[in-house]
Formats: sequence, structure tokens, C-alpha cells
Amino acid sequence: MNKKLIAIMTLSMFLLSYMALTPIVANIYNNFPNEKLENIQMIVTLIPLFSVITMFLCNPLSKKISMKNIGIIGLSLITLGGAFTYIFHKFIWQIYLSSILLGLGIGLVNVISSSMISYYFNGEEKMKVMGYQSIFVSIGGTLFSFFSGLLAQISWPHSYLCFFLALIVIIINIAYLPNDKLKSKTDSKEKLPKRIYLLAIISVLFFISINVFNTSVAILLENLGYKSDISGMVTAIYTLIGLIAGFILNKIVKIFKTNTLTFACFLATIGFFLIATQNIILIFIGSAFLGFAFATRNPAGITFSANMTAPSKSALAIAIFNGAGQFGCFLSPYVINYISNIFNANIITTFIVSGIFMLIVTIIHLLINPIKKEDLI
Repeated sequence: MNKKLIAIMTLSMFLLSYMALTPIVANIYNNFPNEKLENIQMIVTLIPLFSVITMFLCNPLSKKISMKNIGIIGLSLITLGGAFTYIFHKFIWQIYLSSILLGLGIGLVNVISSSMISYYFNGEEKMKVMGYQSIFVSIGGTLFSFFSGLLAQISWPHSYLCFFLALIVIIINIAYLPNDKLKSKTDSKEKLPKRIYLLAIISVLFFISINVFNTSVAILLENLGYKSDISGMVTAIYTLIGLIAGFILNKIVKIFKTNTLTFACFLATIGFFLIATQNIILIFIGSAFLGFAFATRNPAGITFSANMTAPSKSALAIAIFNGAGQFGCFLSPYVINYISNIFNANIITTFIVSGIFMLIVTIIHLLINPIKKEDLI
């Protein structure tokens, strides 16, 4: 693995760094007993909402600032976000501010790491490297969620120390990445195809459902009598299974082809219904299904989005795909909780509703599939 690829992969480890918050949602909820559940869940959902802002800023920035420096700015914001709540956590607005900084940083890291892969690699090699990225995304998410759960045993603000790992990656990126700006050999004036926007709409729906795991699994486990360390382990399984998905991503795409994203949605549907059983073994298995679905759909969807348009538009296409998903994450508690409340909501109802919602998304993906054969290469 060359130095450039090492830098991109270590950068990618921060795409799921927000998973550090998943195991401690219940802890924070208990620390602010007068706050509504939606207000606590907003600590998690503000991250994807604000990441959308920098995702779309990334495309114009990449023409003026090197990809390397954009990544470093993103990592610096992540470090600041972690430091802020570790020091200041008396009021909930302070934690919100931390989430905003984390979201802005993760948004930059998300798009620029994927854009560098599209810029430096082509064809089957690009899909192979996207598989590597999925592996490193999963490693990062696993480390953040596992150590967050352990650090929360001291106190939940200690979980934010995980974000200081960004300082190490900043040094690696300074040493290993060139100062290239994102551009193509030809300045294409080609417009983005409508299929990208259709894929983005489906992505919103997918993330409305799957983000329920991030915002609610810790509360479910606490209701079942488990502590934050078990929440950390369940979350770690969600991200760790992505290692397997990353290794076989190329094979999955070759088998399911244009229905790869449909397959991922179907796996997520099964995952939600398994978690809703309340059996701890099935919760672990359900988390693995959800993690495999996410680790398959996200890198494949990014690659398909980039392949739908000219290289000069790839960063924008990726930003639309990722931004739509992050917006879906923000909407998640409001949409799913609203539907759940119709049926006398409890935390189990939330997971059942999420499973039904994901099943509908699977059917939509199957009937209105925006992916074409030429997007696979």
C-alpha cells in the first residue's frame, strides 16, 4: 500500500467517527432528565445535518484549496469538536455546538476522501480501493464506538477523547499527501443526470431508517438492563462487520450488479426485525446485518454516483449522494418517532417501524432503480 493510499485510508477512518456518540446517548439522556428524547437524539443528528453544509462547500473549495488541506481542515474541526464537549458539558447547547463542529469536519473528510479515490484511481481498481475504504471506515467506526463505550465507564464526556485521534492522522496526511487540487484534464460542461437526484432521494429514505440504530440502540439496551460497555460492543459489531463487506464489495457488485443497493436495503430490513426481538444474541446479529448493509450500500453508492458523470463533476455527485443521506439522518428521529407515536410508541415500536420503513425503501429501490450497467465500472 503506497503512502498516498495510506493517507486516504487513515482519513477515511473518520467517516464513522460519530459512532463514538452512539453508546453514550443513554448516558447523556440520564444526565439531562428534563430534556425530551428528541433533544438528546439531536446531539447525534446535528452531525449529519451540518456535514451536508461542508459536503457541498467541498466541491468549490477543492478548486481553490488542495485536497490535502481540505482533509486537514476537516480533521482539525473534528479535534475541536471533541475537545469542546470534553471541557464544556454542563449545558446541552454546549454539546450541540460540539456536534456542529464534528459535522462540519466529518462532511469535509467524507467528500474529499471519496473524491481522492475517484481522482487517483479508475475502473475496477477504483471499486477495489472503495472496498479498502469500506474496511478502514469500519475499522474507524469500530474503534470509536468500542473505546467510547469503555471511556464512558469513567464518565460520558471522556468518550469525546476519541476524537483526539485526528491529530495523528493530520500528521500522516501532511507527510504523505501531495498538494493536488481536484480537477479533470478536460473541463466538462456536462450536466448531472437526473438519476443522481433520484438516487439521492432514495438515500434520504434509507438513512431516515438506518440512523435509528445510532440514535436509539443505547436506549433500547439500557431498557433491557445493559450498560454503555455493551452498547459499545453492539455498535462495534455494526462497524466491525464492515470489514467483511469491504473485502468482498467487488464480488457483491459483480453478483448483484445494478441491484447491489437493493440487496443492502433488504439486509437492513432483516437487521431491524432481529433487533426488535429484544434477545441480546439476535440484537448482536441484527446489528451485524445493519452494519453489512451500510458498509455495502455507502461505498457502492458513492462509486455509482461518481461514475454517473464526468470526473470534474464527481465531487459534486458524491456530495449530493452523501449529503442526501446525512439529511436523512437528521430527519430520522422526527419521521420515525412521529410514525411510532401513532402506534403508542415505545423503543421496540421504533425498531419495528424502522424495519417496515426499510422494507418499503427496498421495494422502491427494486421498482425505481436509478443504477445502470455503465455505472458499475
